[in-house]
Amino acid sequence: MKKIWFFSMVLCLAAAPVSFAAVGGGDLTFKAKDAKPVFFSHIKHVEGKKYKCSACHYSVFQMAKDSYKMDMSKITKGQFCGTCHNGERSFAVSDKASCAICHK
Repeated sequence: MKKIWFFSMVLCLAAAPVSFAAVGGGDLTFKAKDAKPVFFSHIKHVEGKKYKCSACHYSVFQMAKDSYKMDMSKITKGQFCGTCHNGERSFAVSDKASCAICHK
């Protein structure tokens, strides 16, 4: 009985990092042209704001990083991050005071 319990615990601990890493997709850093890199936290959006993955994927973003060409002109026109960060649903990406929230 002790061997079964021990084996079960080892198996759970071995699988834990995989399941924790998968929650929310992790953190991403995007290189920005002529600006500091953009830091994106899935955890902040998924767990913090309680959004489901489907809120952004596939309607706003594809699942694969770098599968689209993002730039600020598209974002300020309401594409990509600008879908929500429009000053109504969340802070406006067009507001210069908001730049440092994402660009770090």
